Amino acid sequence: MTNENSGGLTDRELGMDRAIPRRDFLNGAAMTIGAAVIPGALCAHRTNSDEPQNQTGYNPPISTGLRGSHPGSFEIAHDLRDGTFWKNAPVPEVLSEKYDLIVVGGGISGLAAAYFYRERAGSGARILILENHDDFGGHAKRNEFHLGGKMHLLNGGTMLIDSPTPYSTEAAGLMRKLGIDATALDKKCVDHGLYKSLGLGTGIFFDKETFGEDRLVAGATDEEENSEEARDSAKLEEFLKKTPLSETVRRDILRIERAKIDYLPGLTSTEKKDRLSRISYKDFLLNVARVDRGVIPFYQTRTNGEWGVGIDAEPALDCWALGLPGFHGLQLEPGAAPRMSYSAAGYANGGSDRFHFPDGNASIARLLVRALVPTAIPGNSVEDIVTAPVHYDRLDAGPSCIRIRLNSTVIRVRNVAGPQAAREVEVTYASGKRVFSVRSGACLLAC
Repeated sequence: MTNENSGGLTDRELGMDRAIPRRDFLNGAAMTIGAAVIPGALCAHRTNSDEPQNQTGYNPPISTGLRGSHPGSFEIAHDLRDGTFWKNAPVPEVLSEKYDLIVVGGGISGLAAAYFYRERAGSGARILILENHDDFGGHAKRNEFHLGGKMHLLNGGTMLIDSPTPYSTEAAGLMRKLGIDATALDKKCVDHGLYKSLGLGTGIFFDKETFGEDRLVAGATDEEENSEEARDSAKLEEFLKKTPLSETVRRDILRIERAKIDYLPGLTSTEKKDRLSRISYKDFLLNVARVDRGVIPFYQTRTNGEWGVGIDAEPALDCWALGLPGFHGLQLEPGAAPRMSYSAAGYANGGSDRFHFPDGNASIARLLVRALVPTAIPGNSVEDIVTAPVHYDRLDAGPSCIRIRLNSTVIRVRNVAGPQAAREVEVTYASGKRVFSVRSGACLLAC
């Protein structure tokens, strides 16, 4: 329903009844951009030195507290939801600014949309990105800690470049243009032997409620399966002897982990995959591999990290794709099969390259901002983006055709009627206690 005080359109008129999956958003970024570039010189912009992002020392990554949706980022939207916003809101100030495109949302999707639009429309395209949070990047948050004169970084949201399926042509092309080569960066920047050099290793904690006693056993091999040492049965047997498991259970675990037994003889790889897709991994262990029931607790939570449920709720075929043991002797052909989940099918087909920037995917957002507003982030490489300072006061100032306006919650988007402005969109947003209205040739909701 439309709030009569808002002067807005219905959800159906705005197209809010049509679902757009997030993955389709980036995969469809190669769409034809039909909006014409607005002619004429860049119009005068709203300048307000009191805006938070223009204040000296403004640096959201050093902020503490809950940072997903921080105070100030959601209250206006809640007032809209509750129907109270327009009762108390001031009359929108109409800005003289004109844009070719306004993007609602300054996360990676919104920043990428602006990047793709400029590629199609030309370097002179005027774009405004409105973001309700105090920083750009969306879920790609960055945590900065300055201790002893040194900067320490940690991701505050999405952790790394990783997908169970290969990236779309658009997404892979964008990363390439930004200079991101996940394989090369991993080889150059990651010390895979760090934990081992510090004397650290893996282990499994056996809890009293499940195994009868609390016991931490070092030397677990689940994270070292690709090393020659981990494949050594003697080492695994030594580890199992330290656990509070019975001899029968230990023997069955050793068989599942190391033996190359075809538990489904006489079937083709296709037939085996179909069979495994119809039973859980728990059923596979109990009824196909025929292990002792005491083996199940040892593996029960192995799938929690990927799917949030235990092996009794996950198909055996998906667990094969994830690399769980017991399938060594089945001689299954590589690749996905019918009835597999999205993630498992992706892993079976090879997945994507992976890389973890020190601040997670915040570095990707920073690379996009540098490409859009070069004066805001100095530097010129994918490596120096990690430590480069962000001049937030330059995101929405100066001669740049692209502007990123933070702390701005969009409250209404509507097509402007009339023959003189048939192709214009009016976007109304709130910032602090003020409400503004601005027009563009097109608007994209990346929120």
